[in-house]
Amino acid sequence: MSTSQTDAILANVFSSVQERLATIPDLQFIGMDIGQLEWGEENASPVLFPCVLLGRIDINYTDNKKSIQQGDAILELLLAMAAPGPGQDSGSTAADYFNLEHKINQALHGWCDQQYFNPMSRVRAKNKRRKRTDIRVRALRFGFGFVDDTAMQVGHTGQRPDMVLSLQLS
Repeated sequence: MSTSQTDAILANVFSSVQERLATIPDLQFIGMDIGQLEWGEENASPVLFPCVLLGRIDINYTDNKKSIQQGDAILELLLAMAAPGPGQDSGSTAADYFNLEHKINQALHGWCDQQYFNPMSRVRAKNKRRKRTDIRVRALRFGFGFVDDTAMQVGHTGQRPDMVLSLQLS
């Protein structure tokens, strides 16, 4: 469970997943995808490799009761590794890459934080094309569900403050 909780469910999901991935010692950087992999090859990378960036999250919502919704979500993780350089064995690099993907799946598939979301399930993994040729990226997608009961109830009949109107005639 996340140690830094906020009111936003998705913020807690991101924090929990980030903490869970931090248990994988091979990962050198874990963070939110804010375009770090799009920097040109001529620029120093703002992340260390291998890394996982928490990317987009797609959610379908359905109403349960008044202000309660069920969210069915898919979180995309981007696993990025430096491509083998001249003289490096690309076979061992590929094995490292897929072994790291396996460790990520072991950490997340079937896991939940027991407070904000149901167990995650890997739903897709695919190679992701990038402009940069010096890195390799796999998009790993994990599905999960959650209940959002944080919305204000519609038609709330709480006490309304008295309104004070003042008219100034000129």
